[in-house]
Amino acid sequence: MQKSRRCGDPDVRAIMEAGTESVEWVRQEFARADLSDKRLDRRLVKTAEYLAQSPGSPINEACGNWASTQAAYRLFNNAKASAAGILKPHWEATAARMAGCGGAVLVMQDTVFFSYGRHVRTRGLGPIGKSNAAHDRGLIMHNALAFTTSGVPLGIVSQSIWARGEIPEEDYQEKIERLQVTAIEEKESAKWLIALKETVERAPAGVPVVTVADRESDFFEFLTRAQDLQAHYLIRARTDRKLVPEDSAGCTRMLEALSDAPAWGSMTIEVPGNGSRKARTAAIEVRTAEVTIQPPPRRGAAQTSGSSEPVTVTLIGATESSPPAGVEPISWVLLTNLIVKDFASATEKVRWYGRRWGIEIWHKVLKSGCKVEDCLLEEALRLKRYLTLFSIIGVRLMHVTYLARAHPDRPATEVFSEEEVEALHIRVTRALPPAGPAPTLRDMVRMLGRLGGHLGRKGDGEPGVTVLWRGWTSLYETVETLRAHKHVLSPRDSS
Repeated sequence: MQKSRRCGDPDVRAIMEAGTESVEWVRQEFARADLSDKRLDRRLVKTAEYLAQSPGSPINEACGNWASTQAAYRLFNNAKASAAGILKPHWEATAARMAGCGGAVLVMQDTVFFSYGRHVRTRGLGPIGKSNAAHDRGLIMHNALAFTTSGVPLGIVSQSIWARGEIPEEDYQEKIERLQVTAIEEKESAKWLIALKETVERAPAGVPVVTVADRESDFFEFLTRAQDLQAHYLIRARTDRKLVPEDSAGCTRMLEALSDAPAWGSMTIEVPGNGSRKARTAAIEVRTAEVTIQPPPRRGAAQTSGSSEPVTVTLIGATESSPPAGVEPISWVLLTNLIVKDFASATEKVRWYGRRWGIEIWHKVLKSGCKVEDCLLEEALRLKRYLTLFSIIGVRLMHVTYLARAHPDRPATEVFSEEEVEALHIRVTRALPPAGPAPTLRDMVRMLGRLGGHLGRKGDGEPGVTVLWRGWTSLYETVETLRAHKHVLSPRDSS
């Protein structure tokens, strides 16, 4: 069997290691799966259990034996197991979690590219770069991923996976002219509108939902479609759009309107690190202005595919005043149709946009943690089903980790199975868990650290990634032993 490789990204590794807990959630998540074949439904659940228990491993290693591996391959090769059918029970469960979170829900939209160009035998791929080169081919996935306002992921609300057609042979000017006369429904940008519509349709009644997206979503049809759907949004501006001066305090451009607006004050936000950026705290100056945006000029089919009426929005300017030397300052211009009446509501929206990094971390979990680009299923349709299933697993891995970070005092049984709580107590304290309230998530993390070698002295801080990984590995072995022991001691059926 191929040996699984360990992820080098410490943030992703922490998520992977904290998430490989019991797979009881799989049966709950897919309880309503309906692939028009009960045997296929059961195979979906079993395959998801294997992959969720070992998310960084290839299919054959995760499944453990040839019969289970073949069953997984048959699942991904079965036309009845459509990507939409696999996702449906998950987005239904996500809607239930949205209804139960007790506040506003942020639905992050973003696109991720999966490269399979080095797998030369894989059929049905498309270009993911600027050329049709064989090494630059793969699949594109666009998602709408729901989060609580504290950053805990709840699940996927909408997902589209596709292969691009071949890139036309044209220069830059020819490309611009072609796009200018193309209806929005025929452009790749339609992915934002599809996800917005599905978000509105699938969100539970009475739950405030806000779509949050980066600069790629800033096109006029997105604003007008949100207006038609009565959907709230918070997106980052891509261009300095023209305004209707008489409805925008005399200003003709968005940046002019923000520069004329008085500053509400300053706030701080946490900027997470990535491969090229160190994590830091940034001081942000906040301004707001209500403006009316002019519709852009259109030609050809594009003239009838979008509204020609102006759109009124609130601009939120968030600019870093004193960035570290050599670091590009944060400078966001946000567009929203939410009410922003004072400094508190403005800073709330800036923090909400800051949560958008969560969907990028999820992409890193799929790529670096679950290693989905290493899959050798050799057919785009099979890969779509595989990516859909791993998208759900990736959400669960993040949910476990971020729930523990956001709510350390919540009962551990919200994340861990009773068997895991029992096994960890036995290993660490040499005794069964005491009667009474369940331990907290913080308690469980600290016990895992002790199991992995963390001394827990006053100056040691919280357990790190390496010791938690050792603790998880040891705990999993203990859980399997405990289950086998209980099975042997359980009363036999007397019938």
